[in-house]
Amino acid sequence: MDINNRIEQANKKAKEFLHHLHRHPELSEQEKATADYICEILTRYDIPFRRNIAGHGITAVICGNGDRCVGIRADIDALPVTENSGLSYSSECPGVMHACGHDLHTAILLASGIVLKELADAGELPGKVKLIFQPSEETIGGAHAMITEGVLEDPAVSSMIGLHVDPSCETGTATVKSGPMNAAVHDFFLDIQGRQTHGATPENGVDPIVIAADSIMNLQNSVSRLTSPVDSVVVTVGQIHSGTACNIIPDTASLGGSVRALSNEMLEFVKKKVEEIAAASATVYGASVSITWRGTAFPPLLNDKEVTDILEETAGSCPHIDQLRHMEKPSMGADDFAFFTEALPGSYFTLGCSKKGAERYPLHSDKFAADEEALIGGIEMEVNAVLALLAR
Repeated sequence: MDINNRIEQANKKAKEFLHHLHRHPELSEQEKATADYICEILTRYDIPFRRNIAGHGITAVICGNGDRCVGIRADIDALPVTENSGLSYSSECPGVMHACGHDLHTAILLASGIVLKELADAGELPGKVKLIFQPSEETIGGAHAMITEGVLEDPAVSSMIGLHVDPSCETGTATVKSGPMNAAVHDFFLDIQGRQTHGATPENGVDPIVIAADSIMNLQNSVSRLTSPVDSVVVTVGQIHSGTACNIIPDTASLGGSVRALSNEMLEFVKKKVEEIAAASATVYGASVSITWRGTAFPPLLNDKEVTDILEETAGSCPHIDQLRHMEKPSMGADDFAFFTEALPGSYFTLGCSKKGAERYPLHSDKFAADEEALIGGIEMEVNAVLALLAR
């Protein structure tokens, strides 16, 4: 059977997979039922797998004729969002939604695995392929944990590819970039210990809210005055929690935020400044402060030129990819696929997923509704890129 016919048949299954996954999203580190479903599909198509890697991670290896092994990754977790997309297969889990497209990533990888298994059975796969279904992308960085547990070994993976859907582009668009694509990032939590008092007598207490406000403003100044204007750096405070009443100065305040930069060196510099600024603000007012960095910092996502060139060539041969874009500037968003490109040559590309003329809602929006017709272009890209990488 012609490879395009195989992909067409697998795409019908991909839509079935997508609908199930979208209806049954699970949060990071809680993806057991999602993993059960993935394993059910792999079993159905006689694709051997190993599960419970770094939590609910799964790897499946498809063996063809040759020793070289290429990896493909899909993230499987969802977000704490109440869906308002209007899709006929909307989430059936209150407060949880696949608002970042990981259900599409997983459905595409399952379908790609079906095609690659058929090619292997027909003696037409010139090597090995490792399918990596990764948990916890939205929180602790499941890629790092999977690598630590040996996901790139036995067989050793020589190169990696991965994709992310992009609602800012129409279906049929693929976007590639060589070199830096995404920022390094590390999330922080800042806890300020003050002293509670009546709002009418601030001199008798230590106001943690004032200290929090001072810290936030100084953190922003750290970007504009302590780093070069040509260095891309972002410090974001996205959470503030404090107080129980309008006329009480509370005991504590807590902040949650993130630091982003395009190099590990700049990230570490800014992290140090965050710690120094928080400590200085607290000292001025007589408070104490503690800062916690969540998990492991994500490194910058750096795409290998040779693998990116192969993705670019692949896009030209895919019937359902009708536009190839080159990303001009790196995004300050982050993705833990960066751990894979840090470990070995790899490249990440994006796949347009908005219907022509339809209103576009961004990733993480409660109205995000990806066009399921984008699936087939993703399958074509993954299958054909793997074949090209194995044939090198």
